[in-house]
Amino acid sequence: MDGVVVVGLGYVGLPLAVQAAERGHHVVGIDLNENLVEKVNARISPFTNDERFETALHGVSSEHFHAITSYDEVDSAQTIIICVPTPTDDNVPDLSLVLRAAESVAKHLKKGQLVVLESTVNPGVTRDDVLPILEKESGLTCGEDFFLAHCPERIDPGNPTLYVGNLNRVVGGITPECTKRAHDFYATVIDGSLIDLASTEEAEFVKSWENSHRNVMIALANEAAVICDALGMDINNVLSGLQSKVDQFGLKLATPGIGPGGHCIPEDIHYVIKKARQNGIDTRFLDSAADLNDRMPRYAVSQLQKLMKQHGDSLSGMQVALLGLAYKENIEDARRSPAIDVAQLLMQRAKNVVLHDPYVNLGKINIKGAAVEHDLGAALSGSEAVFIATGHDVYKQLTPQDFTERGVRYVFDGRNIYDPEAMRSAGIMYRGVGR
Repeated sequence: MDGVVVVGLGYVGLPLAVQAAERGHHVVGIDLNENLVEKVNARISPFTNDERFETALHGVSSEHFHAITSYDEVDSAQTIIICVPTPTDDNVPDLSLVLRAAESVAKHLKKGQLVVLESTVNPGVTRDDVLPILEKESGLTCGEDFFLAHCPERIDPGNPTLYVGNLNRVVGGITPECTKRAHDFYATVIDGSLIDLASTEEAEFVKSWENSHRNVMIALANEAAVICDALGMDINNVLSGLQSKVDQFGLKLATPGIGPGGHCIPEDIHYVIKKARQNGIDTRFLDSAADLNDRMPRYAVSQLQKLMKQHGDSLSGMQVALLGLAYKENIEDARRSPAIDVAQLLMQRAKNVVLHDPYVNLGKINIKGAAVEHDLGAALSGSEAVFIATGHDVYKQLTPQDFTERGVRYVFDGRNIYDPEAMRSAGIMYRGVGR
């Protein structure tokens, strides 16, 4: 047997499939989205702002990589990698797509094959949920007939230098031989370091804890920003003072904003919380961090209202231009974006809301009643207030004059990308997060 099958061709699976094909593997991608499969086979990238990936996708031949909507070619592969989404439903991890993929793979599983779960899951899922499905449906025994491991996905959308081919990875198998098989496979695909862990549970925990750590650090920064607002301080000045200790004391700093987004940081902390609670562990600290970040959109909108009230105005009489719907700068991904929460809050309070984002397909964003404007200048014109929700480069390049010339009087900077003094000197009523 030869070849690799990647199940799930989203932000994780598709870059991995292309990377493996670039390294000489014969790769088959499986996805139930027929439109996506057609685009991939036509070498049309679904990631509109990733030039490196687009070049890589165009460079792999159909001989080394093609996509299908069935599991028929699983039988002939040496390695099967499951990369389907694991969203949270009301902060409860939804494993249905993982379990469905495992069932489909199991029906085609053959002796000698390696199965790797890359989907983000809480500790125990690979062993307690995926393994029984594979063994029951196939009639094979893990560690003897086939091999199972977990290698948590790592990807940084929009990063021009770090990508699936050079990011460090960890692997953990059901047995030591499972770990070795997974290590040997990834060593042929990536240039980053590979760290072997003692179990699938440790590998699963690495990913969810990484993003829990980020969530907590962002919450700490946001809490500091709220304190700075209350005491009339500038959080950026405080952060710049903390930088003096970074080298000596190893401080890890985060910057405040309207909250984290994307599939990982807001969700993975709930994988840790769920598993901890199942084992009787008090999770108040993690709960508080997640809750604080979830409340930041509401806090930011209330700060804009407070600013307007100080100047005798009301949000209810304003048209607001909301700039940015993506969860991160310079990408098209709006999953779990706090900007969407901001948009919905503004729709409840403002006279009109105009949405603009140069990357996101705004037609897929369901903000009932909001206007969509694809031209930035037009979005600003007629809007007395602007809310910066995403720090896209195109927004960072805006000057105070770009606002004042179009009649903008208020700017709430949800990503702290502007100089407050420059804004205020131009006559703009400005407020950032903690400044």
